[in-house]
Amino acid sequence: MAEEESKEVAKKSGSNLLIIVLIVVLLGAGGAGAYFMFLKKPAGTAAVKPIEQPVFYPMNTFLVNLADPGAKRFLKVTMELKVDSKEAADECKTKDFQLRDDVLTLLSSQESDQIVTADDKLRLKKDLIKSLNHILTRGKVLDIYFTDFLIQ
Repeated sequence: MAEEESKEVAKKSGSNLLIIVLIVVLLGAGGAGAYFMFLKKPAGTAAVKPIEQPVFYPMNTFLVNLADPGAKRFLKVTMELKVDSKEAADECKTKDFQLRDDVLTLLSSQESDQIVTADDKLRLKKDLIKSLNHILTRGKVLDIYFTDFLIQ
């Protein structure tokens, strides 16, 4: 009978020890989880920047004679410049006459069959962007949107 009681006490102390170890492990895991969740930022994460709105600079309509040999064709274009910052838009405003001159020169050098397809217009946009970015010093043109494009 004394032997049975000692076996029962050993069983109870073993299960109590198991419960205590289990509680310690769970508390440690919970504490580590709380630490990483609330106190420590994961490595490699930077502060979230607010999403910047795109900045546009509208240009007045251009009306140019095209360089078609022996034909009297013209091009009417209205466009908006997408620039990289408010400073670039301000610079466009102060250098508008230079930008317009550059655009007029480039557009009037085109022949009508060079600017008909979508690929042609994409090439023209790239040429305009490259040309305009040579003038700007405080920012740059990212894209051009044609809002009116008429060949007559």
